Amino acid sequence: MSKEPLVSSNMVGNTSDVEENKYVNGIKFQLNKDVIGDKSFNYLDKAVEIIKTFGSQERFIVVGATDSRGSAIFNKNLSQSRADIVVKYLVNKGVPTSVLTAEGREKEDLKYVECDPATKCLEWKNEANRRVYFVAR
Repeated sequence: MSKEPLVSSNMVGNTSDVEENKYVNGIKFQLNKDVIGDKSFNYLDKAVEIIKTFGSQERFIVVGATDSRGSAIFNKNLSQSRADIVVKYLVNKGVPTSVLTAEGREKEDLKYVECDPATKCLEWKNEANRRVYFVAR
């Protein structure tokens, strides 16, 4: 069964993101922080609406990612914390915990792989690597 995007195409990343079932573009974080960026709440609220329409029929992995700065242990913990924070937000908005799984992938899942190490990258690419997105499973 093919997966349909979680949100409209203007919220989704590039075509390869859709092909890999990675949805919701725009959930961003500052360097070394697990605080959801102010501009991200609109995307999260839209995700809440859409996830609720699936009821318990669909499950989602909430994936936290970091840029390549910092140690592997620090980034693993930070990416997990980012995913956990987003899950907590969604649950507080009424999404059942049973449909969500938080997973921290640190720099294992760079959107811009040429940013490893981060010093080889433009800052906007490092910022894009610090994100949370959803994967339908």
